[in-house]
Amino acid sequence: MRGKMHERKWATSLLSSFIWTQIPRKSHGIASRFCVLSSTRFPHTSHRFPTAMKSNYAEEIDYDHRDPGPDLTKIWECRWDNAIAANEEAQLEFPLHYRRERLDRTSNIRHWHTNFLALYIVRSGRGTRTVNDRAHSLARGDIFLMAPDNTHSFRGPMDLILDAIYFNHELWSAREWEALELLPDLAAFFAAGSEGFAARGHTDYFGHLSPEPHAQVEAVLAAMRRELKQKSLPLHLAARARFFALLVQLAQWRAAKAFTAGPARGAAIAEVLHFCDGNFHRPLSIEQLAGMMHVSRAKFFNVFVGEVGMPPAAYLRRLRLQHAQKLLEDRSLLVADIARLSGFGDATQLARAFRKAFGISPSEFREDRRISSGLPIFS
Repeated sequence: MRGKMHERKWATSLLSSFIWTQIPRKSHGIASRFCVLSSTRFPHTSHRFPTAMKSNYAEEIDYDHRDPGPDLTKIWECRWDNAIAANEEAQLEFPLHYRRERLDRTSNIRHWHTNFLALYIVRSGRGTRTVNDRAHSLARGDIFLMAPDNTHSFRGPMDLILDAIYFNHELWSAREWEALELLPDLAAFFAAGSEGFAARGHTDYFGHLSPEPHAQVEAVLAAMRRELKQKSLPLHLAARARFFALLVQLAQWRAAKAFTAGPARGAAIAEVLHFCDGNFHRPLSIEQLAGMMHVSRAKFFNVFVGEVGMPPAAYLRRLRLQHAQKLLEDRSLLVADIARLSGFGDATQLARAFRKAFGISPSEFREDRRISSGLPIFS
């Protein structure tokens, strides 16, 4: 009976939503606020995309970031008990949380973690991550290992998707932590605060995964995802063991200089992405975009997928669907006009793309948005 009662402590959801409150606090000489999390669902704060959305780049999102409110000048404080665990006993006792996060055109919201660490692996999209005023551009395969008490934010994210693992020092025993810190660089990356950040060269960038090792890491994360979703202590312990092994593997790859220097995020690809963002409503071909970089079609395709995490056609389709969703909010616009303004040839093409992505027609989407705000919208 005691074992069954203990097992029930783990019967809680590991997916939850941030709610931002304004509780003054002084830290690092600056005014801060608490970053409070609630298990209550709010459509404007976080959601799961419905199963009808078939895109591989959207259907598995656990947490969709939204701006917290009108005051974006504050620096927010996040603690494990209120920002991750939501005071749920299971996560207070078992401080390991994995979720797939998405940021798209969100504001530059600065915050810091007081008593937990974070491992971020970029899955797709682009943007810039700033830690203690030090900026690092983001690309698929980038790894960041963030210690507590450092202020960070994401600036200008464009459909940025991250695999995020949060954990604190109670996850493992003192002996296990000592074992991890024997590995090259891990001890330095675990060091909290601005002094620890400075000691590792003013960065928490850990390395860049090329496609093959990234695929291996994603397989580990997929297994952890399945295990942590279950209401089972044995499976949660299995996920913890996988995460320990993952940190060991990443440290070994770094020590062996197996990480690549990262994709060439030069002006050429940035120019192409900027051009797509401003011209998606026009007919664009891969040959035209490749010409902007003065490379072959095949070379451009490989660079684009490595940089953005999806093919050029998929990226353009997402931009067009994003714009169409926003225009559908205006009920005075005809669907045919929305199709033209969004880069689709006609209403039939828009309807076909809409049904493939969301499982409903544009007209049905518009009607559902009128009745309820519960449907997802790229924003």
